Amino acid sequence: MRWLKTVLLLGLVVVVFFIAVFTANQQAIALKFAIWETPAISSFWWLLAAFVLGLGVGLSYSLWLTAKHRLEARSMRQALARAEGESLSAGQGQADTLPA
Repeated sequence: MRWLKTVLLLGLVVVVFFIAVFTANQQAIALKFAIWETPAISSFWWLLAAFVLGLGVGLSYSLWLTAKHRLEARSMRQALARAEGESLSAGQGQADTLPA
């Protein structure tokens, strides 16, 4: 049943994409950057390219931050385990010297 929902959702996304391509922003535009000019294509494709580029940059930044925080958390867990181990070994030595 889950695969059916996935297939239907994917089909819906494809249909919506093609409707957007054929109905919205059909005016061809060329972008100019100083002396360089892009080919004239539909503004829909420029907007889609900007969206995909932003999505890629955002996901890359998110992955970098996640990896950084996971490494920090791992080193903190290791430091905590070392500190707890030292505390337990020091506590055992003191427990032996306490009067009963």
